[in-house]
Amino acid sequence: MAFVATTNSHFQIILKKGFKVKPNSTFICGFHGLGEVGFLSTAHLTRTLAAERVGFIKSDMLPLFVSMEDSKLVLPFELYSYAPKRMVFLVPRFQPHQSEQWGFIDRLANWIAENTFDETLLLGGLDASFKEDEQEMRAVPTSTYQPKLKKWSVPLLEEGLFVAGPLALLLAELEMLDIPAIGLLTYATRGRPDPRSAATMLEKINEVYGVEANVEQLLEESREIERLEKMRKSIESSDRPGDMFV
Repeated sequence: MAFVATTNSHFQIILKKGFKVKPNSTFICGFHGLGEVGFLSTAHLTRTLAAERVGFIKSDMLPLFVSMEDSKLVLPFELYSYAPKRMVFLVPRFQPHQSEQWGFIDRLANWIAENTFDETLLLGGLDASFKEDEQEMRAVPTSTYQPKLKKWSVPLLEEGLFVAGPLALLLAELEMLDIPAIGLLTYATRGRPDPRSAATMLEKINEVYGVEANVEQLLEESREIERLEKMRKSIESSDRPGDMFV
């Protein structure tokens, strides 16, 4: 298969020959943040929508790992396209290396700008301990995204709370470039993957974009994680000295 690189630097976005981002497309990405919600949501979307792999990201600090998925070799940073809804996904199976996060995100933001995406969705998790109402999500839009915000029916992130990591850096870059983008954050459990939170994210994307990403696998994974967590807590409780009989 022939590919063409879109840059000549140490950071390359390598696209399948013949693939071009169509006008009015949506860019979607999520990193390994709190609850791994961003990565779980993005990766599950590409699988359930049977999106086509159309490219890769290559950098100086590319993680030294590959794996297999559905009998296919998968790389650390891959781009996928879902043509029916003009969606382009970045699936980062690892966080960008800390030493190159600034350059990685800067080049990615400029690529988003060069391809004039209609909007960019950045998916992530928000510590569930901050939840104060029945809403399951919070939104962090760039200034140029404000006219599109109403369709989500999601309240803004409260003042005094912060977004962190690559997602925060990418939001900041897109704000400076006047790019319409929104960070969507679902409440998640700290300290472990939270597939239930990712399922909540996908249900909202299904609603807004009219796609049919099946969330049952995520819910099943969540039920299993919760079952194991209860078992662990039960075992820890039974091991306390006060619960022992002599």
